[in-house]
Amino acid sequence: FAPRTSLAGEREPAHHYCRTSVRMISKITHVNVPVENQKEATEWFTEKLGFKVATDVAMSENDPKTRWVTLNPPNQTDLEVVLQPPEWGPDDTDPEVRKTRIGNWGGFVFHSDDVEDDFKTLKAKGVEVMGEPKDLPWGKSLVFKDLYGHVHNIVQPPAKKD
Repeated sequence: FAPRTSLAGEREPAHHYCRTSVRMISKITHVNVPVENQKEATEWFTEKLGFKVATDVAMSENDPKTRWVTLNPPNQTDLEVVLQPPEWGPDDTDPEVRKTRIGNWGGFVFHSDDVEDDFKTLKAKGVEVMGEPKDLPWGKSLVFKDLYGHVHNIVQPPAKKD
């Protein structure tokens, strides 16, 4: 669109005369992790990885057992990890189908300033790490599994070259 001029002879800002305004997605706020047991998963993620409970409330007054449980990764309050049990989820699948996703979900990629220290800490906490940290083109990488077998990665970006 070409700039328009108002009746007073002043140039109008583009947002005044564009016919459509496209609003794009600005960020990810929640990600789902299929879990067998929300309480067990909460304990694992908080004790082993240092996550914090963001929300733990009943999904409805009629069913206090079904809970909406979310966790924040360390130092990241604008992202919540939803612990999704097989009892609820997309309406197109039944709980038995949703159970098959547990342990088969893609996992997270975490940022770290010291993967070697993370390796020692996770090993000491009994987390299943999949080998030693490796130097890769995108940084130093450490792969581990959570309590259900989901595979996650911790990456320490390479040092910036001057």
